[in-house]
Amino acid sequence: MLTIFADVDKMNFRFFWKVAVFLILAFALFSPNSLALEHVRFQYRGYERTEEGRIILEAQTAGIALEARDGQLYLIEQADIIDRRSDETPFTPYTKTEMIDRLKKEFPPSEGYHYLDMYGPFIIIYTTSKAFANRYGRLLERLHEKYVEHWQRLGVELTEPKFPMVAFVLSNEERFLHYATQDNVTLLKNQCAYYHRHTNRIAVYDISGQESLREGNQRRTTARDNQMFLAQPGSLYNITTAIHEAVHQVGYNTGMHPRHARNPVWLCEGLAVFHEVPDQRHRSGWTPGPHINRPRLDQLRQYLEKTRQVSPIQNMIQDDKLFSKSETALSNYALAWGVTYYLVKRRPKELAAYLKVLQEKTPYSEDSPAIRIEDFESCFGNDWTKFYKEFHDFMRRL
Repeated sequence: MLTIFADVDKMNFRFFWKVAVFLILAFALFSPNSLALEHVRFQYRGYERTEEGRIILEAQTAGIALEARDGQLYLIEQADIIDRRSDETPFTPYTKTEMIDRLKKEFPPSEGYHYLDMYGPFIIIYTTSKAFANRYGRLLERLHEKYVEHWQRLGVELTEPKFPMVAFVLSNEERFLHYATQDNVTLLKNQCAYYHRHTNRIAVYDISGQESLREGNQRRTTARDNQMFLAQPGSLYNITTAIHEAVHQVGYNTGMHPRHARNPVWLCEGLAVFHEVPDQRHRSGWTPGPHINRPRLDQLRQYLEKTRQVSPIQNMIQDDKLFSKSETALSNYALAWGVTYYLVKRRPKELAAYLKVLQEKTPYSEDSPAIRIEDFESCFGNDWTKFYKEFHDFMRRL
């Protein structure tokens, strides 16, 4: 089955970056370490909203980019600002308790929402059975631990998440679609999970339909539940998709990717596909580590055999749109996995250096195809013929 993981980053953030660039060109101020806490009342999607946070970008005539205490990003045009003041209170993210109190006002238990907060930095909001929610809570916690462990072992500098990471685990497609509509997200066909870089939340639902029957069941998970879940049609797809989107969330919250800057889509997606590989033998349905993603490897081999491009890797690095076009998405997801896997296995030191270059990007960092290539060549060299041959030979031997 054709599976395209659509990150909201490339679908719904074009406006964000268009405005951000405008703010920068309009003498924007960058203040990520500002101690002043801003209190902003503004119009947002037809409603009045009040948020506390810090200003990331500001231009007097254009507006502001506000990072709220719950980690959400708001681009607010000047005309939509109703009231604004600042005080000497230091900016601090919400604690888990504060975040849950805030979320319960928007997603109240009276409407079937339940909460779990014992899974590391995650807050799980669920309408499924408690057993199903616990499964995903453990899966996300394990992913976070192993992700950080893996990349730090390769010399990549990561940080603790500044904000509690929110994950919605929903019981059916109707609830999922309703939530996505509130998020202003356009979903692809058969999409069962997504990460929204603006809200900093992930959402997933059970595509098997079984959780609709058990919605609200609050009993604990059993070994039998695990067996039944993995036996359900679509369970591994659910796990793969949830892991893929959670990798985006973990990456943006641990400093792997600077959340306020442009990031090459090939790398964000390459890391997500690198980690997404399911494992039906494990009770969680997933195990960490640099496993070969067999479906992506098959897709990549087919693509490399038929492509006539002299250097498809260069094109992928430069052009984010290749991941959003139906005719090129599948092959480029496979290529992104292949390049990531190759670099992890054969050139980990250079990969860590490359990640460091990208981690240092800021909201006002320039971005262009030429800069993308320059960043890559600064760590891996400029002999693309040699690089492609070594990559191609490596893939052929797997």
